[in-house]
Amino acid sequence: MEEKKLKYSTISIPKELHEEIEKLITKNPELGYTSVAELCKEAIRLRLFEIKMEQRESYVSEDEIEELLMLLDEKIKKKRR
Repeated sequence: MEEKKLKYSTISIPKELHEEIEKLITKNPELGYTSVAELCKEAIRLRLFEIKMEQRESYVSEDEIEELLMLLDEKIKKKRR
């Protein structure tokens, strides 16, 4: 089975926000984040999920349920470390 190559793009955030996130993850290792990018990706995924839920009101697709379950599973695994 071929491994799917992930493609990335970059985003910019204000330096002050970057530093605030960096301090947060450094002072709180129990949160399970190892980088600013990791926290940002999770925050973006969660916000996108919220927006989709608001737009679709009560309809949730199987893909969205699977995505939410994966995010929750990752969060639980991080907290157990």
